Amino acid sequence: MTGISIGWLARRRARKAAAGNAYAGLMKAALAPDFYLTGDVADTFEGRAGMVMVHAALALRRMKGIPGKEAAGLAAALNMRVLDGFDAAYREQGVGDSSIARKVRKLAEAYYGLGTALSQALDSDGGESAVIAVLERNGVTQKGRGAALAAYLCAIAMRLEQQDDAGILAGAIDWVPASEVL
Repeated sequence: MTGISIGWLARRRARKAAAGNAYAGLMKAALAPDFYLTGDVADTFEGRAGMVMVHAALALRRMKGIPGKEAAGLAAALNMRVLDGFDAAYREQGVGDSSIARKVRKLAEAYYGLGTALSQALDSDGGESAVIAVLERNGVTQKGRGAALAAYLCAIAMRLEQQDDAGILAGAIDWVPASEVL
């Protein structure tokens, strides 16, 4: 093997490990019971998928703010982990192989749409009310139940902006429990 091949392989392994770390933290934060116990998010497959989507959107938004190919590669790897996770979740539910691709594609479209809308809301001057509107419109929360989740997501987005690029690129995303943020 040449030095170039070894360097490429090492970077690929590091990116895969970082994506795995980012995904594990994201899932732990998304599936934490805080918002399910209060009823702000339905404790259903759809509700949990929505929470995974909004947490992934925050992570990807932060990664896109880091210049360079390494951040773009990590974002792509994290996207794949999230979509693979949706596929695995459908399989665990016993969904037939013939319909999984269609269901994952539909969920992926919702995922990208929600991520784009959430990023735009966070970047707008609308503050938490813009985030609440996105959460309600996309079915992550029911009407009138999104204030606490929106406050949490805005706080986490600000915390991620303050986290150093090297930590983000290592997949060590600082997901703080809602009880510590709110």
